[in-house]
Amino acid sequence: MLTKNNLQIEEEVLELLDGELREQALLFIAYLRKNQLVPRLWFGPRFWIVPWENNNLFGIHLKEDAWHFWFFSGDYSGEADEEVIKLVQDNVGYCVNCKDECESKSMDLTIFGNKYANMCYQFPVRFINPNNETLGKIKKLIAFWKEIAPRSNGIHIR
Repeated sequence: MLTKNNLQIEEEVLELLDGELREQALLFIAYLRKNQLVPRLWFGPRFWIVPWENNNLFGIHLKEDAWHFWFFSGDYSGEADEEVIKLVQDNVGYCVNCKDECESKSMDLTIFGNKYANMCYQFPVRFINPNNETLGKIKKLIAFWKEIAPRSNGIHIR
């Protein structure tokens, strides 16, 4: 029986995803591992965090037939690849009051010059079932996040 201490994200991918989604997820996780970005169990089964140095870059939530990426709130400004800017701006996540303890902590944010109202205060950039093209762009976003993570105002639970 798997425990919190030895569960690997690939096992949950095999359990929850099928077909192309499974293949894409496994290839992406292999990419992460190759680049020393090893997902670790976060809040419990199906919730993973990708740590880097003393920060967390993003989270992955696995569901039946779906995988979600959550990028933290941070300094989405300054110099960035145009592809990254468009990717981020096209995938902003408004506050949905996920749980009662969140207390609707929505906030107004400026993301690469665009103003957004009622944004999720923790995870304003989200992706659901990204295709191969989007996963390639997410790799660029990860590189960007390595630069901004130390200035992130998102949570960094260890």
